[in-house]
Amino acid sequence: MEKNYEFFMKTDLSHFIGKWIAICNEKIVSSGNNPKQVFQEARRKCPSERPLLAKVPEKETMIF
Repeated sequence: MEKNYEFFMKTDLSHFIGKWIAICNEKIVSSGNNPKQVFQEARRKCPSERPLLAKVPEKETMIF
C-alpha cells in the first residue's frame, strides 16, 4: 500500500479533481463521485490486492 500512497502523492491528478480514485499496483483503476462504487469496481479489477481509496482534493484545499 505504501507504493500506492507514493503514487498518489507524486502523480498529476488534475484530471480527477474533486473525485474519488482507487489505486492498485500504482495505477488508477477506478474513479468517480461515489466512493463505495469506486472501491467496489477496484476490488473487481484487483481481487487479490487492497486498493488505496482517496479523494483528490480541490485546488483550494490545504492539508496540514
